Amino acid sequence: MGSSLLRKRLILGGALMVILVMGVAVAFVASTWGEVERVSIDRPTAPAPEAATPVDDVEPDGENDEPVVEVEPEVMGSGEGLEVFLLVGSDSRDDLDDLRGFGRISGNRADVVMVLLRTETEAAVLSLPRDLWVTNTCTGREARINGMLQGCGEKMNGPTLLTLAVESLIGETVDHFAMVDLAGFQNAVDAIGGYEICVELPVRDMRSNLDLPAGCTMASGEQALAWLRSRHTQELTDAGWRTMSGMSDLARNDRQRAFLISMMASLSDFSSPQAVTAAAQAVAPFLTVDTGFTLMQAVNLAWTMRGLSSGSVIELSVPVYGYTTEQGASVLLPSTPVDEIVAGFVVPETADSANLATG
Repeated sequence: MGSSLLRKRLILGGALMVILVMGVAVAFVASTWGEVERVSIDRPTAPAPEAATPVDDVEPDGENDEPVVEVEPEVMGSGEGLEVFLLVGSDSRDDLDDLRGFGRISGNRADVVMVLLRTETEAAVLSLPRDLWVTNTCTGREARINGMLQGCGEKMNGPTLLTLAVESLIGETVDHFAMVDLAGFQNAVDAIGGYEICVELPVRDMRSNLDLPAGCTMASGEQALAWLRSRHTQELTDAGWRTMSGMSDLARNDRQRAFLISMMASLSDFSSPQAVTAAAQAVAPFLTVDTGFTLMQAVNLAWTMRGLSSGSVIELSVPVYGYTTEQGASVLLPSTPVDEIVAGFVVPETADSANLATG
């Protein structure tokens, strides 16, 4: 699966990291990386008791839920030879001046949830649908995975709650957590010169202010954000405007995932340290990482993500089916256990071809 190519890229990536850090002013490391927000991932001291009968909880509100766990200082780390990164794109409105088309909600939710898995020879990215129905560690009840980012009030922060939910799904321990504010990320789009969006027909969405011509457009940050946020994308056909075929929340999630991968890959273009510095300065205020995440690891991560476009990084997907909860919420359940998909990559000899779903 391109293990030789991946080794060469990681070696080259390591060398380029040294060049980057040495070639960019110390002020970049001290000030730009210093602007990145840190968060502690606090582990439970004991397993949470299982609820006798799970109760549907469409969205955790983080106010009335009484947590059933205590936490201890961060202890992160997966098995030997495996690195696991939880990569999140949030839908915070905090950095949007114009909220038309986006709505006003409190707190953050995870629009994009990806898990990067790296062994000594290969790397893979697993995408988790935002409407996946999982157990909330704080309450013992079920909820959408994207709502975990709101946390349990003062008892457990959102990154910890989301991390625990992901770990219970994949059967591995997360080593590092990184989250970007997709709204704020529009600044990075402008800093790197735009984001290419290609469509066969003119498209629009009056609610998100999306308006793009047919063909490929090097979109500005504002245009890219409208594309990512659009839930009602229409295209202009001979018969007039119609909803774009295949438009769904999963399709929207795919757009955001592709965008996040593309942006991270762009940050690993080390041909111009000045350009990297400008992009990093634009991203830093909208990036949150765990307290143990270093600058070197961030650059290496961006380089690994670049491998997705070359085919040296495997894309894994979770097959799902729709489920309606007792309270009428439309959510998704995995048709194949997620931990089996992950195990099929980490330990290939145990993989069943039916359980290793690749994108």
